[in-house]
Amino acid sequence: MNLRTKKTLMVLLRGAIVPGLSTIYGLARGDHLVVTPLFVGFVAFFVASAGYTWWWYGDSPKAVALRAKVEAKKAARSGL
Repeated sequence: MNLRTKKTLMVLLRGAIVPGLSTIYGLARGDHLVVTPLFVGFVAFFVASAGYTWWWYGDSPKAVALRAKVEAKKAARSGL
């Protein structure tokens, strides 16, 4: 698994744990199971964080060019 996928999955895991623990805490205090603005805020924050993480750890143009160069060399060696 590459670094980009690992980091994004960790953010999504954190995004599942934090609102989940907040919900469990509220239920333990005797609250009802409802969707609150705080819950929606947590979900929106972690979805945005996951999107940003996916973008941040994406391939740089330099890495893409290097990979294309390597593929071109392989194709030239194999005679394609």
